[in-house]
Amino acid sequence: MTYHYQPQQEYESAKLERILKELQAIIEREKKRHMMDEHLTHSMRDLLEDEIIPMLEAEVYYDPTPQTSYDFFHQ
Repeated sequence: MTYHYQPQQEYESAKLERILKELQAIIEREKKRHMMDEHLTHSMRDLLEDEIIPMLEAEVYYDPTPQTSYDFFHQ
């Protein structure tokens, strides 16, 4: 395939961060809408807020640094 431009390579983790920010923005927009004007169903919004976004945040912002010296020596 021939490109007329140089496609930029992007790390998959950067893509996940962008997706996470987009999902958070979607939820914020939905919160501002009136109940009759919402685009997402209540179950989809709950799923995003309670499960998907927290799980993505845990993976994207994972910090393997031990919290205590016990954690460091007993892994």
